[in-house]
Amino acid sequence: MAIKKEFTFPSRDGINTCHAYSWEPEDGNIRAVFQIVNGMVEYMARYDDFACFLTGNGFLVVGEDHLGHGRTAATEKDLGYFTERDAETVIVRDVHRLKKITQEAHPGIPYFMMGHSMGSFIFRKYMTMYGKGIDGAIVMGTGVMPSIVTGFGVFLTNVLKIFLGDRYTSKLIYNIAFGKYNSRIENPSTASDWLTRDTEIIDRYTNDEYCTFRFSLNAYRTLFKILNYVCKEKNLRTIPDTLPIYVIAGSEDPVGNYGKGPAAVCEQYRRLGIKDVEFKLYDGFRHEILNEIGREEVYQDIQNWVNNHMQ
Repeated sequence: MAIKKEFTFPSRDGINTCHAYSWEPEDGNIRAVFQIVNGMVEYMARYDDFACFLTGNGFLVVGEDHLGHGRTAATEKDLGYFTERDAETVIVRDVHRLKKITQEAHPGIPYFMMGHSMGSFIFRKYMTMYGKGIDGAIVMGTGVMPSIVTGFGVFLTNVLKIFLGDRYTSKLIYNIAFGKYNSRIENPSTASDWLTRDTEIIDRYTNDEYCTFRFSLNAYRTLFKILNYVCKEKNLRTIPDTLPIYVIAGSEDPVGNYGKGPAAVCEQYRRLGIKDVEFKLYDGFRHEILNEIGREEVYQDIQNWVNNHMQ
């Protein structure tokens, strides 16, 4: 059993309050800390099953709902909106603030972090800023995007902002970003079938208010800026070459262009001289490999990888 707690801390934007979660082993014996950076249009409570698995193996698990997500969004209108100024840096610093809070409470314990989907992009930037402070990095459900595309995305959201405001939710940008994600699925029953083959998970997802809102222009611009940053090799040279990195994804994940994106990220890290980079692609798995049919294999692989990199 896990001891689950909820708490808050001030966001680095100086305005909002981040809602965070922790799962602690019932016996209080903590072998390692495992921080999760969750994805786009979801929230940390969705990781409860995985977190309980890890606590059963002696890990303290923590994570926060990003600005504009989950219970960090102060009101319904805040869902899908990050913050007005320098959001692409603020959300990374919020992740780091939780890391500092957790590490101060549990000094000297090995610290591992994992980012999923949009959280993987945030975490890939995090590693360039704070990579020296962690013992291992898991990048899950990630991808790459050409700078011409991300640059156009920033330009388009800036133009639309002038006429529609930064909180506007654009159907056009949503369709550009996600319109083809179901293209390899025969007879999809929902627009979200690309997430997982587990229909129970899809049903819960499509009926969850924290998973069905739309991103604002502000949030899309932030995402495009982060993607633009992490896809440029010159920005990644501050990642320690001694940091172990484990890249994992599903072979049927459209976010990673069906395995090509995560493989490219691995090659990028290896070209930079990072010594310990591993990659695993799960055959037939879609985007949310922690919510897929057969997810127990992913759970075990992550636990094994962390165990093998404990100092």
